[in-house]
Amino acid sequence: MVTQDVALALGLRRPAPDTRPRTAGTVVLPLLLAVLGGLAVGYAPSLALVGGTALALGTALLVRLEWAALAVVATAVFEDYLALVDPRLTKLLAVVLVAAWVVRRCQGPLRGATHPMAGARSSGRSAVLAATLVLVVLLLASTVLHPHGTTGATVLARWAGFVVVLLVLVDAMRGPVPPRAVARTYVLACAAASVCGIVTYAVGADRRVSGPVGDPNDLAFFLLAAIPLGTALRVGARRAWVYDVAVVVSLAALIGTLSRGALLGLAVSVGIAVLTRQLSGRAVLALVLAGGATVALALATVPHLVETSLEQKGSVADQNVSERLDLWESAADMTLEAPVLGHGPGSFSLEHREHLDRLPDAVDHDLDVAHNTYLETAAELGVLGLAALLVLLAAGYLAARSGRVARGDRLAGAVCVALAGTAVAAVFVTEQYFLPLWLLCALGAGLAREVRS
Repeated sequence: MVTQDVALALGLRRPAPDTRPRTAGTVVLPLLLAVLGGLAVGYAPSLALVGGTALALGTALLVRLEWAALAVVATAVFEDYLALVDPRLTKLLAVVLVAAWVVRRCQGPLRGATHPMAGARSSGRSAVLAATLVLVVLLLASTVLHPHGTTGATVLARWAGFVVVLLVLVDAMRGPVPPRAVARTYVLACAAASVCGIVTYAVGADRRVSGPVGDPNDLAFFLLAAIPLGTALRVGARRAWVYDVAVVVSLAALIGTLSRGALLGLAVSVGIAVLTRQLSGRAVLALVLAGGATVALALATVPHLVETSLEQKGSVADQNVSERLDLWESAADMTLEAPVLGHGPGSFSLEHREHLDRLPDAVDHDLDVAHNTYLETAAELGVLGLAALLVLLAAGYLAARSGRVARGDRLAGAVCVALAGTAVAAVFVTEQYFLPLWLLCALGAGLAREVRS
């Protein structure tokens, strides 16, 4: 006997007519949208095209958490380029990421096909989350005690943006967003940013490699984290040469930034990688040769630019050292004055001059940061805030280390190396307002050793 489904498939029976009532949501709304879209195209086709494209992209990111997460990671190193389009674009992407996470969470647990150990737990991930939540509490407490108007709100929003990104990434990497995809996106984005910076330098627009991130020191901080990750990703990859190119280009751009803090951090990263047997002597030799070839190529092609860059860097070197020592002294004095919760977010840029015995010589630029992540955090959030940040970095490192020890995960080992290098470089630059430290902690949590509950 032929069933109803088979009969329908063979065309022996006609399907029953759809008797469901047509509602405003199924008839009026699409018609209204079509009319509005037609009017927009007719009156302002260019604006309609841009708006329609933005709406389509926003909708796609909103319904796909993994796309939103990777978009935030990929665009972080292009912050200054995005600001040319709209200064709020970076914040908007973070908001879209949170919205996409909420939408995905409402559909059920994130753990699934990409995470075979459903029901697994990780002490490393829990430690990262706990340290982050403590830091949030201290940020709010310090803000309540010492509000600083618009400046304080802006700095607090900057902190909040990266805290939220870290929390969402840690949760998302348990399911739809593999840590390897996050690291791959970051490395390739940094390589693209390096190309932009090198081209900008080669045409003489800048005296140091910068480009997508206005300050060369900040760009160097991004690239410092990308080099160990790219070195680990090439192992076992189908197209290892892609990561080789990415690492070489990032290394060349990092050298071109002339950032002494980042170069010191790179040396620390290489040393730790060698000591922990994550980097062979051949790989170290390859990095040295790549760096030497970069310098030789620059000297051969644009010798006048290299000479000018080195002369300018040398002429301001003593002044930079003097400025930073004065700023560090000011931050330390602010910490001693309010050691528990500091002076509040945004206070350093507003109050540090009051704690200087003298102003640095020949200042022709704003001194609104301490050029030291830890001292500035202590000045604004107190010793408790600094301790929370240090515990967060340590938790991210230990979480990644547990994954490396348990599974021999090269990427987890690279996260450890990158965190150590960036932690050293952060002594010379203010980097809590940029993605690398937060991303590395999130990757550490995502790669932590997991055990069955």
